Amino acid sequence: MEKLTIDYHNALEFKNELNRFFNKRVYLLFWVGFILFPTFLILDYFVVNEYFQSFFVYRAVVSCSLLCLLFVHKKEYGRNHPFLISIAGYICCGTAISIMVVQTGGYDSFYYVGLICIVVAFSSILPLNFYQSIGSGILMYLIYVLPVLFFNEPETQSRLLFFNNNFFFLFFFIVSVVKSHEDYKSREKEFMLRKDLDYYAANLEKEVKIRIKRNEESELRYKELYENIIDSLVLIDSNGIILIANPNFYKLIKDEKAAGKRLSLMEFIHPKDLENVNNLMLDQLFRRVEIRDFQFRVINSQNEIIDMECSAKALQKSGDSIGYQLVLRDISFKKRLENDLINSFDTLKNTRAATIMGLATLTEYRDKDTGFHLERIQKYSKVLTTELGNFTGFHDTINDEYVENIHLSSILHDIGKVGIPDSILLKPGRLTSGEFNIIKKHCKYGGDTLKAVESKIKGKSFLILGREIAYFHHEKWNGKGYPYGIKSDEIPLSARIVAVCDVYDALTSKRIYKEAYSHNTALEIIQSEREQHFDPDIVDAFSASSSQFDLIRKQF
Repeated sequence: MEKLTIDYHNALEFKNELNRFFNKRVYLLFWVGFILFPTFLILDYFVVNEYFQSFFVYRAVVSCSLLCLLFVHKKEYGRNHPFLISIAGYICCGTAISIMVVQTGGYDSFYYVGLICIVVAFSSILPLNFYQSIGSGILMYLIYVLPVLFFNEPETQSRLLFFNNNFFFLFFFIVSVVKSHEDYKSREKEFMLRKDLDYYAANLEKEVKIRIKRNEESELRYKELYENIIDSLVLIDSNGIILIANPNFYKLIKDEKAAGKRLSLMEFIHPKDLENVNNLMLDQLFRRVEIRDFQFRVINSQNEIIDMECSAKALQKSGDSIGYQLVLRDISFKKRLENDLINSFDTLKNTRAATIMGLATLTEYRDKDTGFHLERIQKYSKVLTTELGNFTGFHDTINDEYVENIHLSSILHDIGKVGIPDSILLKPGRLTSGEFNIIKKHCKYGGDTLKAVESKIKGKSFLILGREIAYFHHEKWNGKGYPYGIKSDEIPLSARIVAVCDVYDALTSKRIYKEAYSHNTALEIIQSEREQHFDPDIVDAFSASSSQFDLIRKQF
């Protein structure tokens, strides 16, 4: 709304200014006409002497008319309507010349040039706009053409001359219109420029005061922000010398009297972090690389170690570095929380491992002949799973977490044997068919037990793999295993892995009823059961890592 008001006032002021200028130019135009119009009597006397007397009368009448119009122009009505007054004189002059044209032949009269002179003088002297220029030109053309057409009889040659005269008249008419239009636009543009200059000249001092006040307020706000921000802000030069630091930095180093002293940032860096700060942070920063979340330790004046996180960047002016700004944040509390969390996680992992080992050891208490069976199974499972993870098709399934979980849970494979009677579990000789059917039940006993425990735990539990292994580690790739007789990919991957490890350990371990096989013999037996008892990919992974199996076997 304010802009519209300003535009309206500017337009009104331009109109008033143009009106004043128009009045001055009308006054000048009439005096030019009053002097020049009678002067052309000299031309009349020498060129058309026979019309001299009548032309004298016409010119005298026009001159008197212009004097009368000058008188009217002095009045209020004339000053308020300068264009109408000027048109009246324009018509008066044009009519007189048109009469002379008719009397001197009309179609072939050379006096038409006088009409062109009037059009050019009118559009050159007065500040006409586009429409005024068009209208006045058309009016003069009609004043010229109509009397000629009505009062003269043309001949063939006269018509050609008339056409020629019209052509030149129209040419000058168009030139006059273009000139008037451009002059008007120039005046309008000049007016707006003057208004802008007047505004800036009138408001320059006020604007300067406003901007100074804004700068002072901005500087004050920045100073308050700089001094009260919770982080430590430090500005250093290319040698690491502290140029400026906010109060929080001096509180951090517990030496508030150090403000203003020439200190090096490196004085406060922990000795063990100096190399990293120099090579990984400052070297990058001095090459104008922005630093994000870089961590190091500082030592304050009371020898307290504080963990810091730093973000930094180079400050530039006209392409040159003028300093390096560091934003330092005390993360000691965060570090303590992280360490507590890591310790809690390690404790949880150890507790979980101890729990699993405790459950699995229940079976070994029954059968002392197994020796370090559980430790070997853990290590075999980890080696085999890691190797299998390198095979195409297992990248998405086997990750570090999966390897760790199978390493822990693999020892739960025989936990169900706690439900098997000693007379069968510890029998030194070959089992009968009925006794073997009872032994087979240890898979279901173990799986059901772990399933019951798992149901009491919210979320995803590490016992999932343990349950899978307990249930299915005696299933076979060809579907002839137990307890469910499932085959190939129906058997969980974890159970397929532990199956190979369990058989290898059984083959290479001494029992009451058999001697231990050599590593190579066990290797050949397992390879012969590829795609029968065992998953072919797992057998291939076992073959690739068999030397590690042999090493683990010898260690335990």
